[in-house]
Amino acid sequence: MNQKSTKQTLGRVVKGTEMPDLTRDFSPEQLAKAITAKRTAMKLKLVDVAEALAISKPTLVKIEKGDINVKLSNILKVMEYLGLTFSIISDNLTQNHTEGTSDDEWY
Repeated sequence: MNQKSTKQTLGRVVKGTEMPDLTRDFSPEQLAKAITAKRTAMKLKLVDVAEALAISKPTLVKIEKGDINVKLSNILKVMEYLGLTFSIISDNLTQNHTEGTSDDEWY
């Protein structure tokens, strides 16, 4: 008899959390809450996300707590996996461009 074994993660059921107000000024805590809310809305367990991204569960816990000592690359990996993105907006909306540059260039 040849049976396929399926990997099943044991643990509690993932309980959804509320998404923070994303119109407010950015903070590490706000990002952490958004990541947690998105993961739990998708019913994904910490261990499953950590394994899928080859990061440690403690690192993912730090990200979801808003720890500022986590590598940005790990935060971005988690965000991409969950379908979250950043929008970068300049505080200086009246920034003068130097002569000879185009609005099409990114720098």
